[in-house]
Order: sequence, then structure tokens, then C-alpha cells
Amino acid sequence: MRILLDVMGGDRPPRELVEGGIAAGRRLGLDLVFSGDPTLIRRALADARERESDRLAILPATQIIEMNEPPVQAVRAKRDSSLANGLLALKRGEVDAFVSPGNTGAVVAGAILLVGRILGIPRPAIATPLPTLDGGEILLLDAGANVDSSAKHLLHFARMGATYEHEVRGASEPAVGLLSNGSEPVKGNRVNRRAFELLDRSALRFVGNVEAHTLLTEHPADVVVCDGFVGNVLLKAIEGGILATSSLLKKGISSGGLRTKAGGLLLMPAFALLRERLAYERHGGAPLLGVKGVVIIAHGRSDAEAIGGAVEAAQRAAQVHLTDRLAEGIQGWQIDGN
Repeated sequence: MRILLDVMGGDRPPRELVEGGIAAGRRLGLDLVFSGDPTLIRRALADARERESDRLAILPATQIIEMNEPPVQAVRAKRDSSLANGLLALKRGEVDAFVSPGNTGAVVAGAILLVGRILGIPRPAIATPLPTLDGGEILLLDAGANVDSSAKHLLHFARMGATYEHEVRGASEPAVGLLSNGSEPVKGNRVNRRAFELLDRSALRFVGNVEAHTLLTEHPADVVVCDGFVGNVLLKAIEGGILATSSLLKKGISSGGLRTKAGGLLLMPAFALLRERLAYERHGGAPLLGVKGVVIIAHGRSDAEAIGGAVEAAQRAAQVHLTDRLAEGIQGWQIDGN
């Protein structure tokens, strides 16, 4: 299996991303293709005491799509970027999956423009694994591919998410919930209430509305669907809340007396474990479901370890031929009446 890693668009230097890819390749028995500046990639390979080979190849690129660039314009203007070249290699079948920690909007736009959508799926969605306190994970989608979604889009997101949970994670009958401001069926805006009706009539195992404050603590569903704007805001709020809690604890311990500091030192391993468990950006990458190829979006701040998790997520999706499973599932989705 060959996985392509875009090493130019993230917040970390290419050397660290290459190191993460090499480590994942060794651990998982994969071939890696690094898309980006050949000089920087060869230097990173040399630092890791590796060289360009059949197992570790380079796809040259002269351009980089930066985080702050308008996605669609950047993809169209920078056709020799590491991101565009990588997606075109995926489309040509030269690699089995594409991984990037770069500009999320550009990855989504590029995947749609250069790779294309699966026939019958109106919009792709970013499916982010969200770790919970019980040690499991919830799949949240959409996490930012679409800022405005209709009720039918949410229904498609639920179907794609359930397929991913079944095919990649082995869930026999994934429970699907709809993120809302209350658990009652009448809660939510007009789009959510209509989506509730569609999901309730579908063949999915729909468990109703779920509230944001229960996601990490109660694990109310295996798949939680929402508008991409709401999903992205939720993720950033969770991330900020974890950082704020950690900072407050550290500040309280450092400003306390000797007994407080001693107690804080004893509790530091527990705090570190909690933060690690809830750090969603370290739990592999987020698959972009609905496009004709395996596309994994890693967090922009991904370090070598997080990149390794994203590469592993790409391997799992490619192994089960996820794109084919989603395409085949369309027939069954149409049969259930919506």
C-alpha cells in the first residue's frame, strides 16, 4: 500500500512531518510518497538516515498553499502545489490515500475539483474522531467542509458516517445522533427539525437529538451529525476548553503553598492523561467522506506522532476500500426512501 503525505502545508516543518511518515511506514509496512520541495524532503530523509527509494518516494512541487489563502482560488492558481500534485496522484491511482495537515478548505476544495465527488453524494463531509472519557470515540461530521447544510445533507452525512463506523471501525449497527440544543424532537432550528424527521424515517439506527455537553462524558451515539459551521465551532470550543482548564490548574498549583504544589505534582500524571485522552487532534486524521478517493485531513499543528496517526487512519480506510463501500451504499440509501 502506498500513502501520499503532503509535507508543505502544515504548521510544523517538513522535516518533522517526513519523520512521522517514515516512522508510520516502518510500523505499518507502508510505502510513503512525500509531496513537496524535493530539496527539503531529501534533507529530512538524510537526517533520518534514509534515502529516496521505492519505499520512500518524492513527488516534487514548487508551490505551497498557505493556511490563510482562499481555498478555491489557491487550488486553481497553484497547480504545482504539494496539495494539488498529491490529489492528482490520488486521482490517477498512483497512491492509495492522501494525507495533509494543510489548509483544510483547500484540501476540501481540491478534493472536489481535482478528485471529484462520489456519484449520488451531494456534498462531502469531514468526519472527526472525538475521544470520550470512557476511552471510546464519537465520529462527528460535518466538522467544517460545509458552512451551510440542508436537512438532506445532514441525512447523507449520517449515512456516510455510519458506513465509515461499520467498515473501518467494525461497528455492527452504529448509533446515530443529531447534535441539537435539546434532546426533545421539537428542539433545534428548522433545518435540524426537518433532519430529525428524515433520520427518524431512515433505515439508520437513529437515537434522536444529542446535546454537546454529553458528547465527551456520556458517549450518547457512535456518529453525531451537524452542520459544518456548528461542528467546527464545537471542536474549537472543546480544544480551547481543554487548554483553559489545563492552564488554570497549572496556575493554581504554581501560585499555591507548599502543600498545594506537592499535591499538584502528584496529580500531574492524571492531568496529562486526561489532556492526552481528550486531545482529538492526536487521534488520527479526519477522513473527508464523499469524494472518489481516501483523503485524510490532519490537524494543522500535527507533530510527527499525530501525522503517524493520520497515516494509519488512511491505511485503515484504504484497506477496506472505503470509497467503494460508500458508493455501493448509495443504492441502499435510496431504497430507504429519501
